Amino acid sequence: MIQPIPQEPEIDLVRLGQLLRRHGWTLLIFAGSLGLFTLLISFLQTPVYQASSRLLATQSNAFSGSNLLGTVPSQTLLDAEAYREAALSGLVLGRTLQTAGLPSEPADLEQFNRNARVRTIEGQNSNVIILSVRSADPKRAAELANTWASSLMRWDDERVRGSFGSYRESLEAQLAVVNNQINQATNRSPENLTGLRTLQASLQRDIDLVRALERSASGQLSLIDQAIAPARPTSPRPLLYAVAAFLVGLVLAFGLLLLWEASVRTVRNADEAFRLTSLPLLGEFPEMPAGNGRTLSPEVAGYLDINVTHTIADSPRIIAITSPVAQEGKSSVAISLARACAKAGKRTLLIDLNSRKPVLHKEFRLAQGEDIVSTLVNLPRVHPQPVMVENNLYVIPCLQPLENPPRLLSELFRPFITHLKESGPYDMIIIDTPPVLSVTDTLIMAPYVSGVLMVVREGQTDRRQLRSALEILKRVGAQTLGLVMNRVRESQTLPKPDRVYEGGTKSTGIFRPSAEEKI
Repeated sequence: MIQPIPQEPEIDLVRLGQLLRRHGWTLLIFAGSLGLFTLLISFLQTPVYQASSRLLATQSNAFSGSNLLGTVPSQTLLDAEAYREAALSGLVLGRTLQTAGLPSEPADLEQFNRNARVRTIEGQNSNVIILSVRSADPKRAAELANTWASSLMRWDDERVRGSFGSYRESLEAQLAVVNNQINQATNRSPENLTGLRTLQASLQRDIDLVRALERSASGQLSLIDQAIAPARPTSPRPLLYAVAAFLVGLVLAFGLLLLWEASVRTVRNADEAFRLTSLPLLGEFPEMPAGNGRTLSPEVAGYLDINVTHTIADSPRIIAITSPVAQEGKSSVAISLARACAKAGKRTLLIDLNSRKPVLHKEFRLAQGEDIVSTLVNLPRVHPQPVMVENNLYVIPCLQPLENPPRLLSELFRPFITHLKESGPYDMIIIDTPPVLSVTDTLIMAPYVSGVLMVVREGQTDRRQLRSALEILKRVGAQTLGLVMNRVRESQTLPKPDRVYEGGTKSTGIFRPSAEEKI
């Protein structure tokens, strides 16, 4: 049963853990650098001190405390927001600056407003108003905070006295009317005149009392705490800022890492290829130095031969090697695997069916003779005559382009493979095929071979193209044996620190598996 190709994996907790292990030091270095930079900048900044004075606003009894003034309305408690607006008004701020001996131009008021803060705590029967001023001089900050509190208390006193004054003016207006009526009372009866004089005396008494209260009246604000010069600045806080910058740097760096992870479209390593396809990794060919041509690591090719041998029980084993698109290194893998099989004593036939861009004849310097085109056309009249290029290694190159390759392959490939199975004395038949997504040639051949090896080039093969190629192979009934990673910078799956490697270092050497570890 052909296994379905899994959906492209999302970032889960396991992948997050792998990302953190792989890039943890980078994240810490970035966050630490940001924290250190913030610490240095904080030490270079001018310290700012903040001093605060606290005021209490309670219900005023100035109007309601006298039975003689029963007609005077009681004064209600202002809400905290009203005191906030009053504290930040131009009148109060201007008086504060004038009292402190500072200019009170609009620009100065705006500057003071930026350095001033009002915080209120509202209760059921009282409010607390906290006035805070910031300055580079701690004594100046305390002085301005206390002056600001005094200015607000003065405003509140004037507000209350203004209420008394308005009531007094109302009483005086009433008294003026009564006096006018008395002056014009020549035709009035003695009883009316007596009532007017009694009212006149009552109004005059109330006016005198209101004047006395007006002179001694105070507002609802009282000072709880005076501002004192702070011993420590409120800003900058170097250590706090550095810790905050470190945490922000971690979050920012991790977010950028996730964004970068989501934006990558190529297969970066074997672990990622396995997560994308759920196919086993049968070999990892390291990146070879420039100038080596198509020569890949023979040790890795030998390991790939072992894996393929233990994966397929057919005889002969017919392997098609392909890739999603061109330039993935599939021809190099096919040549290296064929040489490894021949070196292991297996009679190996290497066939070049990549007729669009054949390379085997160049690798083995075959310029003439029988090739795959003539072999396919002349079957079954003429038996294939491969060229022996090395001990146990035979090659059928492609020396001329195929005319209409899909039609020719669909008609002749199956009889050709059947003939090789029945009459060919080969243990391993390796076919270099075109890329899956480029042409349909490989899809025609894939169902008739023992298995397909998909070559993936690290850092170049597109994830979606890889998945599309495997999906297409699955639809035509091909058996994909596994993946072969090419141009690997550092092995992610095969090398283990507790294993013995032969033929090189951890990156270029090859593990010789035990019987339990063979695939």
